[in-house]
Amino acid sequence: SLWGRFMDIYGFPEHLEQRIHRDRFVPISKISPFMCKSIVAVEDHRFYEHGAIDLVGIGRAMYINYAAGHTVEGGSTIAQQTVKNVFLSNERTASRKADEMLLAIQLERHYTKDQILEIYLNTIYFGHGAWGIGEASRTYFGVEPSALTTAQCAMLAGLPQAPDAYDPLNHPEEASARRNTVLAILTARDVLSPADALAAAGKLSSAGK
Repeated sequence: SLWGRFMDIYGFPEHLEQRIHRDRFVPISKISPFMCKSIVAVEDHRFYEHGAIDLVGIGRAMYINYAAGHTVEGGSTIAQQTVKNVFLSNERTASRKADEMLLAIQLERHYTKDQILEIYLNTIYFGHGAWGIGEASRTYFGVEPSALTTAQCAMLAGLPQAPDAYDPLNHPEEASARRNTVLAILTARDVLSPADALAAAGKLSSAGK
């Protein structure tokens, strides 16, 4: 199995580093702090509180999905999403999910939370051919990640869930609606004040700029 190739905990970092392109990375110190807060709030708001696997998040997702009668919410942590981006395919099988969890545990053993978040932000797909926060910031807004505004951060934080559907250039209305949903999430989780959220929602045109 895939996991068998990564059983040696001392070899895990080398395997991961061979698969990512550090030379293209934007260091977390050069990414807008609000962008980091936004992606955590949307993708894994208990990121700094739990380990590689969030049992509370899994339980909540199972309940929501059961009540809805179909899959509405996932329970994957940022660590799980990161190893999936780097090592795994998008197939939904029990064995792949098991590999994802085991690799996420290894990731948390060898990297700090901020290092994991940095890897995640530099390997996630943001749509429109843009992989990583650097390409996404330049593609959609023509700025570096350190210069992103509140509204732009909210827009980008909403893309990983469905990057093609929420692409600000191809689907501006859907992107704006998703951005506003993210702003509401940020407000509900006390990352942003209601007044600042309303101001941010009015700062972008329908094209997301």
